[in-house]
Amino acid sequence: MRACVFILLFTLLPVVISKAGRYSRLQSEPLSKTRCDLLCIDASKETKTKCRTECRAKEVKPGTCPMTENPRWAAACVEACNKDSQCDGTQRCCKLGCSSACKEPVDLLNIPGLPAMPILEEAKERRRSILIKWSGGVGDSARAVPGRVLYLLEEQHHLGPKYEEARLGDWTLITRTNKTKVSLKNLLKPGRWYRFRVAAVSAAGTRGYSAPSPPFTPRKGPRPPPPPKKLKVTPVRAQNGTVTVRLEWREPRSDLPVMKYKVFWSRRVRGLGGELDSVLVNHQTVPKDQTSFEIKDLQPNSMYFLQVQTISLFGLGKLRSEKAAIFYNTTAINEERPPESLQKKKEEKRIKAVRLNRFLWEDHKIKAKIAWLSTATKDKQPKRFYIHWTTVKCHQPIKDVKSLSAITEQTSFEIYELDYHCSYKVNVNTSGDTLNPDSEYILTVPPCEYFQRKINASINCKT
Repeated sequence: MRACVFILLFTLLPVVISKAGRYSRLQSEPLSKTRCDLLCIDASKETKTKCRTECRAKEVKPGTCPMTENPRWAAACVEACNKDSQCDGTQRCCKLGCSSACKEPVDLLNIPGLPAMPILEEAKERRRSILIKWSGGVGDSARAVPGRVLYLLEEQHHLGPKYEEARLGDWTLITRTNKTKVSLKNLLKPGRWYRFRVAAVSAAGTRGYSAPSPPFTPRKGPRPPPPPKKLKVTPVRAQNGTVTVRLEWREPRSDLPVMKYKVFWSRRVRGLGGELDSVLVNHQTVPKDQTSFEIKDLQPNSMYFLQVQTISLFGLGKLRSEKAAIFYNTTAINEERPPESLQKKKEEKRIKAVRLNRFLWEDHKIKAKIAWLSTATKDKQPKRFYIHWTTVKCHQPIKDVKSLSAITEQTSFEIYELDYHCSYKVNVNTSGDTLNPDSEYILTVPPCEYFQRKINASINCKT
C-alpha cells in the first residue's frame, strides 16, 4: 500500500509543483481588477491606490469549492495556492487536507446578487466598424444586482484564410464599458479570424466569461504588403577592382507580417540606340529580421539599379509588394574617399570575434555583455576601446531609435538601455572613427516572453 502511495506522489509531484510555480505570484487579472475598481470607486484620490491593493490581496471570490472524495491532487500534499487572488478568473483556492489547488466553484451560475452571464450576438460588420452586442440579463435576477456593472470584452484571433480553432492565440482585453454594445473601428485586421467573449462584473463579483462568439473575419481580405521604406545606399569599400555597398531600408507597415525580403541589383549600360539597358539582373533573399544587405563585386564607375521587395505569406500563397527602387553610381565612392582608404586589408582590422556572452535583466532593464579579441601586438595594444550601438529594428514600432556610445579599457562591456525584441548594430573600434569601424555585430534582444521563462520573477509582458 505504501509503495502505491509513493508511486502516486512521484507521478503527481511534477504537475503540482508546476502549478505551485504558476500560482506563486498574484495575477494581474482583469476580472478581479475590475471588481476592486468598483469596490474602491468612491474612495478618495489619496486612499484609492491603497484600497485597490488591499482588495486584491484580501479578495474572496464568490462560489463554493468542489468537494470530491479523495481528489488526485490532494494526495501530493502540496499547496498550489493559499488565497483566491492567486487563482485565474473565477477560480477559488480550494483546500482539502494538507493540499490546495485552484478550482472552479460548483454553484457560480446560481448565486444570487451577481450580474447575469452575458450572451453574445453575432458580430456585424458596418461600413467602417464592427458592431458587437450582448444581453445584459433580464428579469428579477438582473434587477437584483446592486451598484454598477461593467462589461469586459476580450478577443482572440489567428492569421490565415481558413478558421482553425487550434491556432487561436491568447485572450486579450479590448475594452471595459458600462454599455451592452461596442463599435470597433480600425482595430480588427484583414486576414484574421476572431472570436469574442464578454464578462459582467459588479462589486459583488462575476460569473465569468460568456461562451465564445462564432468565428468572424472582416470581409475585406489582406492587401499585398507595401514596399520597403527609405531605401539608401552606403559605400563600404573598394578592393581588388570591385566595389561593395550596403543597401538599407525600413520595414513597412502591413496587414500581414513580413516573411522575407528580396533584393535585386543590375548594372545599367547604354545600348546602340542610347537607351539604358540592365545587364544581368541579380537577386538575393534576405531574412525578415534583416533590413540591410551588402552587395559585393560591383564594377567601379558604373550606374546600378537597386530594388527591394517585401514578401508576406497568407495561407499557402505569397503576397508580394511593389519594388522600392534606387539608382546608385559607384563613381561616387571614388569621389567621396580615395581608393587607398577604402582598400583596407583584413589584417588591418584590430578587432575580431565580437560575441555575446549573456543577457542581464533587472526590473525590465536589459543589458547585454559582449566581448571581443584584439589582434594588435603587445607593444601596439590599444589603451581603450570605443563601443557604439544603434537601433536597427524593433518588433514594436513605438520604440525609440537609440544611438549610444561608451569607452572601456577592457575587452568586454555591458551594453545598456536595450529594449525587448529589438536588434542593434554594435561597433567596437580602437578609435572614435565610426565611419570606418573595426568590427560590426548585430545584437538581437529576445522578446519579453523569453525573459519571463528564463528568470524566476514576475514579469508582465503586456505593460
